[in-house]
Amino acid sequence: MDKYKRLKHGEASFTLEERFDDVEKAANPSTEGEFVEIKISNLKIDFTKVIKEQDGRVKDSPSKVQGSSREETQEVPGSQKKSK
Repeated sequence: MDKYKRLKHGEASFTLEERFDDVEKAANPSTEGEFVEIKISNLKIDFTKVIKEQDGRVKDSPSKVQGSSREETQEVPGSQKKSK
């Protein structure tokens, strides 16, 4: 039986509540405290995508990824050219 994933992409505002032992730890934005609660508001879903999950079975396609068939690839504009 096949399995599918649904991915919802969007935006939201949230309020994360944490508990701290002292004011210095609470004032430092990089310090993590004890999780209390998270509230999500203004949830806006932009689009939804459904994909088939990989089931681990071997497929008949070759596993080697093919690169460019040209010997040299084109120079990317703005890149520095190395001398040989």
